[in-house]
Amino acid sequence: MKRFLFIRAIIVLVMVGATWGIIANTVYSASLPVENATLEEKYKGEKELDVEKNVGTESVAAEVIKRIKPGQQLPSMILKGLNGKSYDVGAPRNKAMIISFWASWCDPCRLEAPMLNELYSKYKHDVDVYGINVTRYDRLEDVQKFSRSLNLKFPILLDEQGAFFEQFGGVAFPTHVTIDHHGRVREIIIGMLSERELEGKIEALQKIK
Repeated sequence: MKRFLFIRAIIVLVMVGATWGIIANTVYSASLPVENATLEEKYKGEKELDVEKNVGTESVAAEVIKRIKPGQQLPSMILKGLNGKSYDVGAPRNKAMIISFWASWCDPCRLEAPMLNELYSKYKHDVDVYGINVTRYDRLEDVQKFSRSLNLKFPILLDEQGAFFEQFGGVAFPTHVTIDHHGRVREIIIGMLSERELEGKIEALQKIK
């Protein structure tokens, strides 16, 4: 009888641990809705495509090949800001940059935004911080409400079709991209970062010659 109760207790603990693991994971990132699967998942099983025949088209192959990886130069991308201005995110600059892709319904994004706000105020002369809302998966009124409620100081840009987000994988929110002052992508990070981790990324960017 005691042995049975002992085994049962172990099973309960394992189940609780597994449940906690799932909850803990959802705290750090928020997946996109099921219907918004990544390109690889959506087109898995399709035949290999001839890229040369699809140059200049919106084919899946072209989209996948345009994926940006660490070490590559950040391409020019003009996005509209909530303030009505246009920003060329990939324009040459003498400062490093951190991009955070987010959505208003993403709880980890809401937890992280105040930290980005503080770090932007602290490092704005050395590092640009852009919060890019992937409006394809959001509503503009919710984006505006999110920004106002948290009194965000750094520029909020709108990736209305999600095209820029897709170039970095487009898997979950938040997704961070660090870019050095040469315009090279250094890291692509999926999931929420602590304030210490975020500041560490900024300090690492500042050390790059």
